[in-house]
Amino acid sequence: MAEFRNLDICLDAVTINQMQQVAGYMRFHDALGYLSSWNMTYGYVRITGGIYSGNPELIATYKDEANGPVRYQIGAVWHDDHFGFHS
Repeated sequence: MAEFRNLDICLDAVTINQMQQVAGYMRFHDALGYLSSWNMTYGYVRITGGIYSGNPELIATYKDEANGPVRYQIGAVWHDDHFGFHS
């Protein structure tokens, strides 16, 4: 397990607002929380995302360190009333 995790959330204010309009404030932040704290083995996670075909999606990329190779990725995909998490 990593001693600590560096987290980069790479979403601008407009995108966050759009995602919250579709998913709701709590569901959006619950998805961010899940992705940011998933499998603390990896010391770095970068979360990106956007609105695709009207639906919010988040992508979390996990690495041992910021410049290291990708170790794992998970997508949070909107399913009408909740986020589903797919790797």
